[in-house]
Amino acid sequence: MPRSEYRRRETEILFGIELLLHRWGLSDFVLDEGEQVFRDRDGRAVLSRHHADRGRLLGEGTTASQRQFG
Repeated sequence: MPRSEYRRRETEILFGIELLLHRWGLSDFVLDEGEQVFRDRDGRAVLSRHHADRGRLLGEGTTASQRQFG
């Protein structure tokens, strides 16, 4: 499987898990339901169905991928 396909599937799985955590009240992130994006406390996008900022998800601080969310 190509790496890009693996990352796409992994991102979809991470989003599904975070959505369940949100529904159970256990997520560290806020769901922007209109955009279907999880944001951190500073309002920065961390996870969507199509992109995961793995550094922020893992608590590693600012990463280059953060710029992709604008």
